[in-house]
Order: sequence, then C-alpha cells, then structure tokens
Amino acid sequence: MKRPAICLFIWVALLGWAAPGYAKKGGGKAAAPAADDSAVADDSAKNTDKTTNAGAAGGSDDKTAGDTGKADAQGAAGKEAGAPSESLEGEEGQPGKVEEEVGGAPKGARPTSTGSWSDIVVVPRKAFLKGGRLEFQPFTGITINDSLIRHYVLGVDLNYFLTDVFWIGLEGQYFIHQLTNQEELVGSEYNRAPTLNKYLYGGALNFGYVPIYGKFALFNRSILSWEIWASAGVGVTFTKVIPRDPANDALAFQNTDITPNVGIGSRFFLLNWLSVNFALRDYLVPDKFEPLNDGAARGITTSAQAKAQAQSELVQNVMFYVGVGIYLPTKFQYKTPR
Repeated sequence: MKRPAICLFIWVALLGWAAPGYAKKGGGKAAAPAADDSAVADDSAKNTDKTTNAGAAGGSDDKTAGDTGKADAQGAAGKEAGAPSESLEGEEGQPGKVEEEVGGAPKGARPTSTGSWSDIVVVPRKAFLKGGRLEFQPFTGITINDSLIRHYVLGVDLNYFLTDVFWIGLEGQYFIHQLTNQEELVGSEYNRAPTLNKYLYGGALNFGYVPIYGKFALFNRSILSWEIWASAGVGVTFTKVIPRDPANDALAFQNTDITPNVGIGSRFFLLNWLSVNFALRDYLVPDKFEPLNDGAARGITTSAQAKAQAQSELVQNVMFYVGVGIYLPTKFQYKTPR
C-alpha cells in the first residue's frame, strides 16, 4: 500500500514541476490531466481500500498523459524550429508585407510594393502625334540622275496632317543649275554641244501616307522614333532652254510643264515639335528642248518660232532632299486612354 502511494506522490511532483514550463511554450492541454490526477490522489487518500486500483489507473493515465505531453512538446518545438512562416496582409490589388521567421527571430522583410496592375502598360503610346498639326519644312536637295547638268534646290513644304498617317501638302521649289565637267568633255571630245534645259522654279500639291513607323535605341541612352512615308502629287515646273550656241540666247524660250511626282522618305523625331526628314522624289517633266539645227529649223528668228518647232521629251528629274520639320502647335495631346 505504501509503494503505490509513494509512486503517486512522485508522479504528482513531476507533473507539477513540468506544467509551468509547458504553459510558457503555449501548451494548455497538460493542466486538465493535472487536475484529474489531483482528484485521483485525494480519492486514494480517503479510500485506502481502493488505493491499489486508483494507483493502477493512475499509472496508465500517467503513461497516456506523458505521451500526450511529449507529443505536444515535440509539436511546439517543431513549430518553433520548423519552416519559415509567411503572413500576407494587404488590401485588394496591393501585395502584402511578407516576413520570415527562423528560430523565433525575424530574418528580414521583403520589399512592399504599392503599385497595381493598371500601371503596367504592355503597348506604350506613340511618342509623337501629328494629327491636326501643320508641318513647316524648309529643305534643300540635289539632282542625282543627270550627269551633264546638276540642279540644287531650295524649297518649303507645308503639310497638314488630317490624321496621324495621312496628310495633304503644298510644295514650293527654287532651282540653281550648274553644268558639270561631263558637259564640257562631251563638247571637246565629240565636237558637239548637248541639248539641255535648266529648271527655274516649281510647285506641287502632294498627298502622303505613313505605312511604317517605329523606334530604336540611340546609343542605349534614348529612344528615337521614326517613320517611312510615301507621297504622290501633281504640280507645275518652269524650265528654260540653254542654247547650244550662246549667241542665240534671244531664241531661248521657257516652258510651263505639268509635272506629276512620286516620292518616298523618312522622318526622325527629335523633339515634340522637331524632326529631320529625308526624301527621294521623282518628277516626270514633259519638257521641250531647242530644235535641231537642220533644214526645218533654219530661218527661226524668234523664241516663239523656236518653241513651235521644239522637240518634246519626257524627262525624269530625280532629286534627293534633306529637310527640317517644324510642327505647329508645338505640343500635342492624346485623345484616347492608355
């Protein structure tokens, strides 16, 4: 009888010593078995006849409660030394703050973002808009397809953009001619003077369309927008005959030629109101030249008679242009959302 009582006393003492430490770790299940065991101890003290049975029952409960306490302690230790826990807190559309804990101590915090998905734009807007704006473009150019005479041109384009890709424009030109070394060599080697006309000035009404546009990185520092355009139009060109014999300058006459043209070019946008333009245009000029010095041309005394007997020929005047486009107004606004 003494042996069960001694075992019960030792068991209660051990349980009382371990319960405070387990409570600090968050375990609350060990308190109930302790209370039940205390009640069993009181009952065994009052009823000595049932002490043996109570001791046996208490011994089995000791093993069960010990296993339960051991499992809870292992669970608590695993929770403390286990994988890092993540806590996600935040409003809708905003990522929460994530914290990692290892061994009960915070390891660090991931950066918290305050952006939303609406700030991510897959297709950005065009960097330059031309619709509803006027382009004032002074330009200069040179002929590239005539080896006997060269023409330099100074001109201005006024283009109004109906949309961002369509425009209508007016073009004005003033020409300066120069005879090349080839013209002199032809006269000296073949003993012949070539038949030539010089361009004076001209103008045209043009229509343009932009089929291709894009952008590229400039030295990995800035983005440069560009486009390729095509145009077609019709205008007028004023030309004048260059007499083969300088003494017949009085017989030189002028022509007024209806001139269709086609062109292709490119724009590079530097600022919101400034661009650099390159173009290649082909002017189809149905021109009249000085009559040949044969029997039909003899007896010509006036420029009108010379023009009446002049020979006609379709001439291609291919010119290369470089210009600077200035856009008015200098600023633009987007009319559609992103």
